This record gives sequence, structure tokens and C-alpha cells, in this order.
Amino acid sequence: MTRGKPLSFDRNTVLMRAMEYFWKHGYEASGITQLLEHMGIQRQSFYNTFGSKEELLFEAIDAYGKMVRLIFNDTCKDELSPFEKIDRLFVLWESMDSNGCFIGNCVAEFGTTHDKVAKLMGSQLSMLQNLFSSIFKDAIERGDLPADRDPMVMATTMMTYAQGLALLDKTTIDREQISGMVEVMKRSLKQ
Repeated sequence: MTRGKPLSFDRNTVLMRAMEYFWKHGYEASGITQLLEHMGIQRQSFYNTFGSKEELLFEAIDAYGKMVRLIFNDTCKDELSPFEKIDRLFVLWESMDSNGCFIGNCVAEFGTTHDKVAKLMGSQLSMLQNLFSSIFKDAIERGDLPADRDPMVMATTMMTYAQGLALLDKTTIDREQISGMVEVMKRSLKQ
């Protein structure tokens, strides 16, 4: 079997650039010429490496999910209490830039109109829900929350808060208001 010409670029770096571009501009508004320019690769290299703009989006969604899991694991170290983990996640969300959440942006752009994107989004959201649910299960087991709480409902509530913050952060709302809302959200999860 003959090997193809080696890549003249780092595939992961180029993929991250594509994700950033989709994240900022959306999929439909990302013209292939501008996307390639941002990625720093030639058209033929793009098609040889990724196949199509659609396949690139699928890879970008997958890469984002892996990045989120790494950030979550780094932010929510095992030695932290459940509510310390929650507090750290909110601090992280407060400090994010104003592009919102890539997954949330994709859900808003595609909804359920594209089967494969909807399936990928569902998978990413399910992964997040399970990560958050594990925090609330731990809080219940430790006695920090009442035993009648449903960790999945709590996790979905936390995801709703996170997506709301990501959406509001794309507006002109000021940091002081965001901080105030975060305090209300954290208190509601701890009751």
C-alpha cells in the first residue's frame, strides 16, 4: 500500500481553527474561501484531509466535546466537594469569551433539521448531562443535597443555566449583571 503525501500542516491545529471559525460565524455563514483562509490551508489539502465542509463540522463538534470533557475534568478535580466543583464551573463560564457555546450555537443553527448534526448534538449534550449529574449524585450521597433530588433534573438545570449564560454573554449585558445572575443560579442549585 502506498502512502499519500505527508500533510504540510498540523491536522489538529487546522481543525481547531475551523472549529473557531464555525463557532464565531456559524456553519451556513462560513464560506469555504474564508474558512480555508482562516484554517491556513489550500483547497485541495482541505478536501484531501477533511472531505467536505460538512465532514469538517462533524469533526469540529467531536473535537469540541473532547475539549469540554478535558476542561471539565481539569476544573472538577476529584478532591473538590460537589459544590466547589459547581462554583469552579461557574467561574469558568463567567470568564469565557463572547462567542457563546459552540454546541449551543450549533443547536440554535440546526435544531433537528440535520439528522447527523442533531445526533452529534444529542450525544454532546448527553455527555455534559452525565458529567453534571455525577456531581449532584455525589452531593446527595454526601448529604449536601436532600435524598429526594433527581441528579439528572439538577444536571439539566445546570446545563440550562450554562447555555443561558453563554447566550447572554453574546449580548451587551455587563459583567456585574452576569455575576449577580451566577450567584442566584449557584444558590438555587444548593437549596
